[in-house]
Amino acid sequence: MRQTTLLLAVLVSNGVFSQTESRQSSSLYLRPAAKSDVIVGFDVKGEGHRFEPTWGLDQAWYNVQNLSKGINHMGAENIGIGRSAFRFTEPLVNDSALANSIITQLRSRTNVFNRVRQDLPLVLTADQEAGSCDYFVVNKSANTAHWAAMINSHVHWIQQNSKHPVVGISPFNEPDYWTEDEGATVAKQVEVAKLLKENYPRMADIAIVGGNTLNDDKAWDWFRTGTSYYDWGNTHQLAGSFENYANFFRDVTAAGKVGYADEMHNVGEAMVGLEYGMTVGIWWGFDSRARGEFCDITRHGERLAYAEHRNNWTAASVYRHDDGRVKAFIGSSERQAANTDFLLLSLDKDVYYDGYGPVHEMITHMNGGTGYQKGQTNAERVIDVTWGIDVPPVQITEGVYKIVNKATGNVVAATSGNICQFKYTGQTSQQWTIKPATERTGGDLSFYDIELVSDPKTRMNILNNSTSDNINVIAYTHDGVPLSNEQWYLEYVGDGYYYMRNRETAFYLTSFNTSTNNQVNVLQRKKLDDSQRDLQLWRILPVGVAYDTDAPSQPQNLTAKANAASVQLTWDANEEADLGGYIVVRSVAGADDWNTIARMLPHNYFVDNNCQQGVAYDYMVKAIDQSHNQSDLSASVTATPTGEPSMIARWCFDDNMQDATDNMMDVVTSGTPLYMVDSKQGEKSLRLNNATTLQLPYSVANSDELTIAMWVKWSSASNWQRIFDFGNGTEQYLFLTPQNSYTGVMRFAIKNGGDEQVVDCPSKLPTSQWKHVAVSIAADKTTIFIDGEEAASSPNVTIRPSDIRPVLNYLGRSQFVADPNFLGYLDDVRIYNYALGAADVKEVMGDTASGLEQTEATDDHKSEVYGLDGRRRAAAQRGVNILRPTDARSQGKKVTKVIIK
Repeated sequence: MRQTTLLLAVLVSNGVFSQTESRQSSSLYLRPAAKSDVIVGFDVKGEGHRFEPTWGLDQAWYNVQNLSKGINHMGAENIGIGRSAFRFTEPLVNDSALANSIITQLRSRTNVFNRVRQDLPLVLTADQEAGSCDYFVVNKSANTAHWAAMINSHVHWIQQNSKHPVVGISPFNEPDYWTEDEGATVAKQVEVAKLLKENYPRMADIAIVGGNTLNDDKAWDWFRTGTSYYDWGNTHQLAGSFENYANFFRDVTAAGKVGYADEMHNVGEAMVGLEYGMTVGIWWGFDSRARGEFCDITRHGERLAYAEHRNNWTAASVYRHDDGRVKAFIGSSERQAANTDFLLLSLDKDVYYDGYGPVHEMITHMNGGTGYQKGQTNAERVIDVTWGIDVPPVQITEGVYKIVNKATGNVVAATSGNICQFKYTGQTSQQWTIKPATERTGGDLSFYDIELVSDPKTRMNILNNSTSDNINVIAYTHDGVPLSNEQWYLEYVGDGYYYMRNRETAFYLTSFNTSTNNQVNVLQRKKLDDSQRDLQLWRILPVGVAYDTDAPSQPQNLTAKANAASVQLTWDANEEADLGGYIVVRSVAGADDWNTIARMLPHNYFVDNNCQQGVAYDYMVKAIDQSHNQSDLSASVTATPTGEPSMIARWCFDDNMQDATDNMMDVVTSGTPLYMVDSKQGEKSLRLNNATTLQLPYSVANSDELTIAMWVKWSSASNWQRIFDFGNGTEQYLFLTPQNSYTGVMRFAIKNGGDEQVVDCPSKLPTSQWKHVAVSIAADKTTIFIDGEEAASSPNVTIRPSDIRPVLNYLGRSQFVADPNFLGYLDDVRIYNYALGAADVKEVMGDTASGLEQTEATDDHKSEVYGLDGRRRAAAQRGVNILRPTDARSQGKKVTKVIIK
């Protein structure tokens, strides 16, 4: 059996390993991910799907603030339509002209759209809330001739008094709900549509819209009867099933008509509509960031991924903008959503989710309620997915910070009801508690609450709730949750600086001028040009950190050593007193596609085990200080993980989760690790239960051939528990279950988007006894070994682990939410990047006796014993031990590595 030798003596002798901190490998960033309801897998460089939507804003429910918010967040260039309204509160004058009161309302609605542009196309719908008169509705029955004439008169007035073209007419609004006010029936709607099409020449080029039902379950019934007259199919999602909402747009599109949603309430409705055929959507009310950025990226980008949970009425998607930005969106039904957990999964590289990383996955929770209109939060969210050579230095989590302006070096402070800048003196009026908005805030969750430390009821507030440029930011004190204009989002710009943008307005927190004097005003402004950019750049620093702009020195003497499945980097330590740590960046050799794979490392080494075997990589390192100033990048080095046949990971579970190989593929556990003295190798084993499972490093199973071997003691004979499950969700995986429900036996299965390929044993795994289990995946055969003997094999497994490149790698849990966790014990888990034969497996199984393997000769001098985590041990343990000489005669002697099997 082939093995590799661990060479870490240089790290220990240089004092790299701390006795209290985790080892610095890619595993440092692993976090145990809870089970999620839906996985959204994406490739940031992958091919996407492009939509061509038209997005609009509403004034049928008149609200100028909503329109202003929409313009600011969407950008006027992304607004292609507006919804206005016709009124039926007063009779037509001479059966043709509008009454003056009607004209006043129509003029107000029409003029407000000039804020977007003077020629914005409009679609008209009914304004039910104003009520009706018996000229139009008698005994709850619409007079269709008067109704059609009234609509024609509204169109005529707009054409005569504005530059806005009318492109659509929706004869009845929510006709399944407002029947008494509109006197609407399916037949009445068809009759109005027929009159408009046949009797009014100015309507010839204007689309007639089918009934925009409140309940999407009713939409097709209101549409299908008049398909010969309707050009657009329309519905709302204030009630009704996900399936009927999706099917309606699918069927309207199949009929050759335009899919239209003229009253969207959540970004979830928009993303679902796009998937199934909607091409025109109007926001009824406008919340803020998620909707605005979704409108922009869907018009100027591609959809990389989409996923939905129909029963919970929630959905998620990932888009890449044409300028390269990637964003994830999660949304729900305003009134019918149920709690849903989405797992965002980057399949091709480490990324940062709103600054959280470097990781492949992140779970985000979307709140719903307990029933129709019970406890709903209308939740939605946008998440920035970033990577590259300059990423946020840290993730901003709940804590106390000072907010420092780049142009002035002063901090934001509250004074006498105003927000101004002062030289920092440590006062609590200059300190802010910054925390992500709670999941029950309501609406868009993409923000931070920022509260004054000296008075948590005081927040940064936009004067008079204004959506205009150049408005004072004030200190406003009140009880209750933060107002919309008191929440902010952080847009990373680079070099440790952020834009801070307001939820209500999308404008930027801005210093009034460059003066470094105290009491400089803070404003909200539109984005300034590059010459004034520093006025809008802010660093967010812990209160104990002194702000400066002096960068650390460039790290020197970066070296790289290639291991079988990792690259070990070391460099000279910097000596700055305010050093914050080191940042490691990597690119495929020669590709100039750099990404930050580690940040804020406290020590001058790193083991990259999230890499592909046999691929050459370039590496560079930079230093960063506590004030987030970054040094120049070091000279680059190149290394290639050798991929030589090796044991690439081994976990003994002797009171730790560390890998005994030089690849440092340490694992993490959900719940508290349960180390048990009942073991087969070493002193302890690991007990897994409903609360405790393991997550393995991302690249642990990326080879063409693979062997997973371990001791297993199964406690509970139920179907579909997982000994291991490596995958990317429920369409890509390889797993081993001790018992499946189809054949009742132990099964290995592998899938890559098509049919499963399986290997079944003759029986299930016995319970309550230690068994050695190994799965060996070779080019020509996949074999399951039990206690060193072949239990089952198949030559028909053609899918390679490298075809899947699994990222979500678990011991004790499944890719499927419904499958139970493994109940039992694991010990001496090993992974090899090649297929072990029968003799090799027997050797592994028998490798339980004590023995020594040494890389260098020892002497008789006294030594201290350390683990690879740098912690001193009372005596050598099974696994890897580092012996460091301590007495006078051993000065200059090398450190010794000892492996106790």
